[in-house]
Amino acid sequence: MKLVIREYLASLRERGELDAVLPDLLTELGFTVYSRPARGTRQYGVDVAAIGNGRDGVRRVHLFSVKSGDLDRTEWNTASPQSLRPSLDEILDHYIASRIPPEYADLPIAICLTFGGAIDEHVRAEVTGYMKRNTTQRISFEEWNGDRLADVILHGILREGLLPPPLRSHLRKSVAMVEEPDIALNHFGKLLRALTDMPGATSAARLSQARMINICLWIMFVWAREANNVEAPYLASERAQLEVWHLLKADVARSGKAAEAAGFVINELFELHFAIWDELFEKKILPHANVRHALSSAVGSHAAIDVNLKLFEIVGRLSLRGLWLVWQLAPPNGPVVLSEDYLQTLPAVLAGATKATVKRIDGLCAQLTQIVSNNRALLSPMGDWQAIDIGLAFTLLGCRPAAHCAIDQWAEELAKRTIFAFNVHGRYPVTSRSYWDIVDHPSERSEEYRQSSTEGSILYPMLAQWAAARGKQELFDELAAFKSKSLGHCTFQAWLPDEDSEDNLYLGHDNHGSALTDIPVTAGTRDTLDFVLDEVVSNPHYDSLSAVRLGHWPIVLTACRCYRLPVPPQVWRDLLPAVRPTVKDAPPPTGDGAR
Repeated sequence: MKLVIREYLASLRERGELDAVLPDLLTELGFTVYSRPARGTRQYGVDVAAIGNGRDGVRRVHLFSVKSGDLDRTEWNTASPQSLRPSLDEILDHYIASRIPPEYADLPIAICLTFGGAIDEHVRAEVTGYMKRNTTQRISFEEWNGDRLADVILHGILREGLLPPPLRSHLRKSVAMVEEPDIALNHFGKLLRALTDMPGATSAARLSQARMINICLWIMFVWAREANNVEAPYLASERAQLEVWHLLKADVARSGKAAEAAGFVINELFELHFAIWDELFEKKILPHANVRHALSSAVGSHAAIDVNLKLFEIVGRLSLRGLWLVWQLAPPNGPVVLSEDYLQTLPAVLAGATKATVKRIDGLCAQLTQIVSNNRALLSPMGDWQAIDIGLAFTLLGCRPAAHCAIDQWAEELAKRTIFAFNVHGRYPVTSRSYWDIVDHPSERSEEYRQSSTEGSILYPMLAQWAAARGKQELFDELAAFKSKSLGHCTFQAWLPDEDSEDNLYLGHDNHGSALTDIPVTAGTRDTLDFVLDEVVSNPHYDSLSAVRLGHWPIVLTACRCYRLPVPPQVWRDLLPAVRPTVKDAPPPTGDGAR
């Protein structure tokens, strides 16, 4: 186990990784961390600062200067300010004199050289000489190398009482099998469940469990990154987010230091998830979004079903990341259309950050539409439940006015192709989630088989809702005619949280939620939208979910994507009434008027 952790530490990068993990390790050792890594402010050589007892039992100010990997000549002393020796000089010349809080000014000081690997023998003498020359009665130096940090993890956060041998085995197996994502996720899931099935009796104990999950996920991610396959940690990070939210939600709801500490841990875990997303999407997927059939070909399977399933999964993951960006600008209770008028209401002091966030949202919307345009499988869902991923995508596109027309075009193609496939007994969307059922579909070309495969639908009523909201009456009427002629046996429905969802949603349990059935779709009306919005007003259970109540509604969407639950229509209660096209959205005139 120590070798696994040592290799993990050596592979951590300096910024945003090793310095992000270190505060959790120090907290578990009983240190009080008073300064964490920050961007945009000068650190004067100190990445992390904490108060705690050293190995000799003396209480000291510990100042950590962090570097990645092994400490070689380049990392030790070059003209670059990123080298370790210039950082140590800054600590001695400036930080100690003016940056230590007054309440700690009389404590002895330990300057800690921190790196995930080891000191290169070629610079060992220079490092040792520097430390001896600058050691005084008050100032000492400590070497926190990979071996010491591995011991801290093993005997601190992963100590025997918290992570017994069976759980260490699951961690080792999840790391070893990162190139087999399903197996790795299975072992990591068992580790997660064992850690959270018995929540700690105190907030400190629960925080310790959450930090342990964070460290285990970091270990898995770094090994997977080295293996150039981060699919397993991506899936594991979604599960970890939900499990940790369920574990700490009561602490987040409180006030004071316990709530602040819980918020820190949750934020660290979410930032890790976004780092994994970046590793997967920014580096491997999005650069090919504008190339025709590139992602379809990259699936690496000759089976149409594999391409179809993977592409819709990509759409769901991409959309969810965009919605986390929307969350930064939207109200606490759900997404809204981020129009220019709305953006003007946000604090002027944050105008720069708002502009950068909107730019990134627009970039993801553009890449999403490119992926759909260049991979035609995304126009023909094979499972009715792929409405989950489509619903997430519609939600993201609905948040930006410039992307609304993309919803119209995609919805029209989805309706046209699925209706045609149904009419000719082709590969129309089915309710079964069995891979082999979909492979064999359609196994018969009979009316009995067709009816048994389409007993219920969340896809068609969702398309009807968005068609009505966008004022696309022709599309709405086409869906109404299809329902009347061919789907009289099919229950048009939506999923809603119920009173049991709070205890089960984040853990992936099946025994919660309710179905809104018999959703009408009547030609010449917009009754689907009116019916659903009326139900949304009268149903209180969505707003009582802790993630919504505490202003973190994307967690609900993460649970829906992860555990394959339909997007609850409450998510769209402010969005759908606001996406009605305006004069600006109208297509350019044609014929003589266009000359």
